[in-house]
Amino acid sequence: MALACPRCKHDGVLDLPDFWKSLPRESELRGKYAQPTEYAAQWLLPIGAVVAGVLLMVSGAVAWGVLLLVGGAGLGFWFSRLAAAAVEARERWARSLYCRQCPATFLREDAVVA
Repeated sequence: MALACPRCKHDGVLDLPDFWKSLPRESELRGKYAQPTEYAAQWLLPIGAVVAGVLLMVSGAVAWGVLLLVGGAGLGFWFSRLAAAAVEARERWARSLYCRQCPATFLREDAVVA
């Protein structure tokens, strides 16, 4: 069962990771079709804010402590969402196909049977 491009119906499709590996190092297409970068979550800031918030709450500055605690938790949630989005983008890239006829990229699930 051969897969074809959903846009032009041409059956000359390649796995995007394999196509990217086959490109010469000096090709400008290497940058265009490169794998999305991995997100390195920075957990020091949210953890530091939560710890500082707890310390402020214990020392008596409850309002500032709650503010830092909520802010740290919000930053942690936001950073985790960014990390999850980066993982999803890398997984989509690994499942993508490249059409040699009309240089389109699309997911394997979107390909039509030729």
